[in-house]
Amino acid sequence: MSNLSVFEFEGREVRFVGTADKPEWVANDVCIILDIDTSVAVNGRKRRKNDGSEYFEGGLEPDEKGTAIVSTLGGEQEMLTVTEPGLYRLIFKSHKPVAKRFQRWVFHEVLPSLRRTGKYEIPKPDQQQNTKPTLDELVNFGQKVLAGTKLSSELQTITVVRGVQALYPEIAPMANELVAAIGEIIATPDRHLSPTTIGELYAEQQGLPKPIKPQIVNRVLEAAGLQTKEVEIKINSAGKQCRKNIWHLTEAGKQWGTVTRDKARTHDKIVEHVRWLPDVLEVVDLAVQI
Repeated sequence: MSNLSVFEFEGREVRFVGTADKPEWVANDVCIILDIDTSVAVNGRKRRKNDGSEYFEGGLEPDEKGTAIVSTLGGEQEMLTVTEPGLYRLIFKSHKPVAKRFQRWVFHEVLPSLRRTGKYEIPKPDQQQNTKPTLDELVNFGQKVLAGTKLSSELQTITVVRGVQALYPEIAPMANELVAAIGEIIATPDRHLSPTTIGELYAEQQGLPKPIKPQIVNRVLEAAGLQTKEVEIKINSAGKQCRKNIWHLTEAGKQWGTVTRDKARTHDKIVEHVRWLPDVLEVVDLAVQI
């Protein structure tokens, strides 16, 4: 077991159980600050295959997490921990404003101090000599330069991160994790779920006997301002009027949703569907419609 050190961020304790060469933190302390579920963020969500076997989806990679025996008021306990790459992944999972402040604290204060002195110390004024532009200045400059290009927002972000990394090689672990995470989202649109699957996921999380109907999920997403509805009216071969809801993402909804194109269930025509990241359940409340 590593010697326990306790850091403090905005009045909250963050227990450090690693070394200067291999930084490692108590995962629960980090997740409380970022306001994300520790078990899900670190180990992933439990899923069940058709044959009844269970597996975990998402979460951190084996080299991004671990365990440590930590002394607590209730005695020594084995607790989940995160390594430096794992810490960056957790920060990236959080949509809370505090995530940016926490990231800045870790990068600008904690890690430089650990690598310089072997422990966390706030540097004295005469130690803060840096002729390089700040990270905020670099990011703002990169965003302005790329604003007029045709690159997607994801590729613009990757370009900015790589540019900052060139000037600050010490952020390479974080930069690589961020780029990999963005690339994963771009490369795997199946991470976005249909309203039907979102309803099933919510029921699983809440222990409900039946999934939430996709009509209810769509209605809640619409009420939250994440999508809008267009009603298409057609006359079928029997002369009967048919109504079909076509959903469109709003600007706010683009943070959690995407539009996919695939074949319709009843014919070969390519149609568009709105799909959602599981994290959308953190910003909408399906319980109000149950």
